[in-house]
Amino acid sequence: MRPPADERDALVIGAGIAGLVAARELQRAGLAVEVVEKSRGLGGRAATRTVEGQRVDHGAQFFTARDARFRREVDAWLADGVARAWATGLPTWTADGGWSHAGAGAHLRYACPDGMNAIGKRLAEGLTVTRRTRVTEIRREGDGWRATADDGTERRAPRLVVTAPVPQALELLRAVDLSGETRDALAAIAYAPCFAVMAGYPDAQAPAWPGVRLPDHPDLAWIANDGSRRAATGARAAAGGGAVLVLHATPAFTRRRYDDPPADVRRDLLRAAAAVVPWAERPAWVDHQRWRYALPERTYHAAAPMVADGLVLAGDAFGGDAGGRIEGAYLSGLAAAAELIDGDRRAGTG
Repeated sequence: MRPPADERDALVIGAGIAGLVAARELQRAGLAVEVVEKSRGLGGRAATRTVEGQRVDHGAQFFTARDARFRREVDAWLADGVARAWATGLPTWTADGGWSHAGAGAHLRYACPDGMNAIGKRLAEGLTVTRRTRVTEIRREGDGWRATADDGTERRAPRLVVTAPVPQALELLRAVDLSGETRDALAAIAYAPCFAVMAGYPDAQAPAWPGVRLPDHPDLAWIANDGSRRAATGARAAAGGGAVLVLHATPAFTRRRYDDPPADVRRDLLRAAAAVVPWAERPAWVDHQRWRYALPERTYHAAAPMVADGLVLAGDAFGGDAGGRIEGAYLSGLAAAAELIDGDRRAGTG
């Protein structure tokens, strides 16, 4: 049975990939859903920023599609120009061995010509999303849930999906009676942080490669030729050519330098990149982003655990080996909606 018209059938905390997918599936099942997002963006770490007139992906750099359900979604994105095939395998560079190119059988990587945040925008179409509203506490209220935001507003719903990074989710759920076993298992989930640097070189010749991994470097894990994602749309030509690099630090470097002055961190990562791209230390502009919860290091086995009646957790830290990155978040969102819908059927309310 539907709740009164002034209430929601389901509330989703977080407009990342998992939250938007869960909301979409719940809405398709006939439920009235609201998504609440603390920032102004959509898609979580599938993020894009405009710097000096150029769109730059400073979070997730690409995605793969291995699960048939996600491949069907990606096929629709490809047909509509939301995504494009970007690279089959990626080269690596090491100080001792130099360049090594990906071998046969490497997975196809996809990217978005208009920026990775195009995924969040696509998934949010037709949904009710309230942005710039930070939920600070979740409590049980009768047979449902009450979410209180930092502006004092309250939202109630019988079904709740929480997709914040797990340490933040546990803080939101501090007043919820979770079993000790569940709370301990969630507390064991761990994330790697990442310091990202975006740098522009309007007079440089862009590299021929789309991106390169640095598997043995202590400080720098990744360099992307960001313009290679835009080439199919002519965006680089419209912006006057040149090159834009995106650097991702290693987790060890980021942990060690997380609170250092950003200018010092940017300088040191650009210096490290110069071993691969000689002109990397001389950008015309530079920007940065610190991701505290960039990539799950220890995940939870279930794709979307129902930790209390009507309360499901989802995100890229769930699903065991299938977790992590965009595909894992997508599959977790599907699983979160299925948990709630199946729960309704078992209770005889669906």
